Amino acid sequence: MKELSSSGCNSWRNDFARSLSIVQGSKITELQASGVVDVQAQSNNFVMSALCPNRSNQETVQRDHYVTTIKGQKYELTWSINRFSAWSARAESRHFFVKFPNSPAANIRWILVFNPKSRTDERYCSVFLRLFSPEDLQRAVPITYDIALLDYKSNVFYRTGKTASPIPVTVRGGAGGNAIKRETLLEKLTPGDKLVIKCTIEAHPEIVTSAVKEVQTSLPEALPSSFSKDLELLIGDGKFGDLTMMVDGEAVQAHKCILTARSPVFAAMFEHAMQESVENCVVIEDVELTVFKALLRYIYTDKVTCLDTMAQDLYAAADKYGISTLKSLCRNSILEKLCPENAADTLKLADLHSDLEMKRYTLAFVSGSVAIKVTKTVGWQDMAKTHPHLVGEAFEALAARIPFRL
Repeated sequence: MKELSSSGCNSWRNDFARSLSIVQGSKITELQASGVVDVQAQSNNFVMSALCPNRSNQETVQRDHYVTTIKGQKYELTWSINRFSAWSARAESRHFFVKFPNSPAANIRWILVFNPKSRTDERYCSVFLRLFSPEDLQRAVPITYDIALLDYKSNVFYRTGKTASPIPVTVRGGAGGNAIKRETLLEKLTPGDKLVIKCTIEAHPEIVTSAVKEVQTSLPEALPSSFSKDLELLIGDGKFGDLTMMVDGEAVQAHKCILTARSPVFAAMFEHAMQESVENCVVIEDVELTVFKALLRYIYTDKVTCLDTMAQDLYAAADKYGISTLKSLCRNSILEKLCPENAADTLKLADLHSDLEMKRYTLAFVSGSVAIKVTKTVGWQDMAKTHPHLVGEAFEALAARIPFRL
């Protein structure tokens, strides 16, 4: 297509401006309608915010845990009687006892009573277990007890035990009352003549309900990933690099495996027996050193920090080497800064790299309310000379906005 003359450029601009005025005049009703929709949407949002609380403020659940258990106490007593035959002969009908536990601080104490001669029948011996506690302890104490008689070799020859009903809390109360013949007892104790009485008590004096403090245990926090940071150390590393890249006369060391994994262009280059693959040297053209280093940093670390200063140059480099994710980041950065002054350059960039998404967005921008400002810029006038087909596409986009009426 031939270049347009200066008068031709002015004609294009005047036609574009007239078309815009038509659009602006005919779209008033549509814009008003849009305003109503916006107001209605805001009203709906207000009602929903009043009816539905902010979902981010989740309710706090207070959880409590209680445990009810029988508070138990275990007691053990060993009572040894030496020269039992002589002792029992002198004992007559008296009873003998020991108190335990042997601690003045104990609030519950027990008495084990042994009668070598029963008052009702002297042919028998008997053993009793009683509760001995302060008079103000007016309640019952359920117990499980075991009483065993042993000889001098600790052989058990008599045992009695059971779970007793609550023992009345008086010194007159008792459990047991178990009898054994004196003759049998003396035979069992021959020849050691020693009696050992062992008593074990498990008492459950009270039922306790207590709160359990929930201990929130959490796993130790995992260390943050250092993958990107570690790979960044490989950039320009001459010790392990297997590829030299010449950019603006400067050698930059790189790694084939990383470039191949990240760029289909580099992968195709090293896959075949091309000169770069054989010599392990690649000459980079049409990309400045600073831009290429930013490109290389993204390839290694997936990070980019220079979009404010070189978004368009980095966009072109990303497109050249097929790095679509970086190209997308650069595209968004460019379109975020789109304005009447750079709209024409952005449109040419999108057309050069066949970026339909960027082109569609830019055409929508230049055919909107800023169209007159765009046509007055130097960039637009240059584009009309070098890329007249883009001016035509912009005019078509504007025309599509005009409602035709019969």
